[in-house]
Amino acid sequence: MKYLVFNKKTLSGILLTAIFLFIFLYFQSTASAQTQSNYDVTVSPVFFDLNTNPGDNLSEKVRIRNNTTSPIAIKLQVQGISGDLNGNLTLKEDKLNQAVEWIKFQDTKVVLKPLEWTEVPFTVNIPKEAAYGYYVAISFTQDKEAQPAKTGATITGAAAVPILLNVRKAGAKSDAKILDFSITNYISEYLPTDFIIKVQNTGNVHVKPHGSIFISGPASKNIASLDVNPGLGSILPNSARIFQSSWSDGFIVNQPIVENGQPKLDKNGKQMTRLAFNWNKLTSFRFGKYTASLLLVFDNGARDVPLETTISFWIIPYKVIIGLVISFILLIIIIRYLLNYYINRQIQKRTDRGL
Repeated sequence: MKYLVFNKKTLSGILLTAIFLFIFLYFQSTASAQTQSNYDVTVSPVFFDLNTNPGDNLSEKVRIRNNTTSPIAIKLQVQGISGDLNGNLTLKEDKLNQAVEWIKFQDTKVVLKPLEWTEVPFTVNIPKEAAYGYYVAISFTQDKEAQPAKTGATITGAAAVPILLNVRKAGAKSDAKILDFSITNYISEYLPTDFIIKVQNTGNVHVKPHGSIFISGPASKNIASLDVNPGLGSILPNSARIFQSSWSDGFIVNQPIVENGQPKLDKNGKQMTRLAFNWNKLTSFRFGKYTASLLLVFDNGARDVPLETTISFWIIPYKVIIGLVISFILLIIIIRYLLNYYINRQIQKRTDRGL
């Protein structure tokens, strides 16, 4: 039998190798953690909605918190913005947007200290000839020339604070119209019913349409009320925006399947659902023709202007109805069978007695 024999030199070599390996792995993990640091900041407020007059000078400030444990060097820039149908604002280079030049900072480069709030003051100088709506955003991007950015957190995202600027002047027009009010399925088997509302801004200043959808059923009116744009999202001039609301208040409802806090999708990437019975809403069995009345309002500077439209839709839970009909037919067959069986037994008893 052979035995492994370690002398002092061998043991010292193994020990030194283990120490160097530990130090190497430690610095590798530290460097990896620094490389993977993300741009984690919190901005307040998330947007500015300013109403002013021509020739005014405004003083505002935005606060930004560095949520990382490393300093972040940023530079400030003002860019134009545009909105899409989902209400998302996109930064864009727009040389015709005069408001980009109206916003000034004390310093366009700032170092955000770790885990601290930093105030960034700025001014908005409105020319006397300015009028109506202007839409820009303050963007925060990495200052790659600054020393802290080389050893601190790496910016992999971007933060921006939109500024919606309404300059009051004769000729301002606040107007909107409903382009579409529809649902995904005009005939549904079960709830939910999803409503899609598309509104266009036909004026020259931004508007914030909001309101409700009132649902009436076969036997009663206003059985449900759904909020539309409760967060008062804005629609910029010369653009449209889609709002969505869903009605799911019923006895039988298709509910989304969630696993580990995430929606479960099928092989086509579609949200998977399952049928749920809300026994506490047994009286809210939805069946028949329903009417949805949309009422939106927006402020035109003098009063609230209403926008209204109506659509109808059907809820027909045919599987449940078919099941109930089959069950009813089976029940009748069983009752008839039992009655016939009982009658035949009685006749047989009388026959056996010779009656």
